[in-house]
Amino acid sequence: MTTKVRRRPVLGFFAGLLVGFGLALILFSFGILEVTVMWLAILTVGMAILGIVLAYAAPARGRT
Repeated sequence: MTTKVRRRPVLGFFAGLLVGFGLALILFSFGILEVTVMWLAILTVGMAILGIVLAYAAPARGRT
């Protein structure tokens, strides 16, 4: 009996967007990064791509 592993790249994309946006806001508010649209875009898109990659590469959670 084999079960098909369900990957969720769309969920990973949106989770990455939210994490990237939140990380950008935190770094901006503490003054670690300069507040520019470029940094916001880099962090948000970068984390979205990382979310997609992790959706495929990370081990899937199994149901017992």
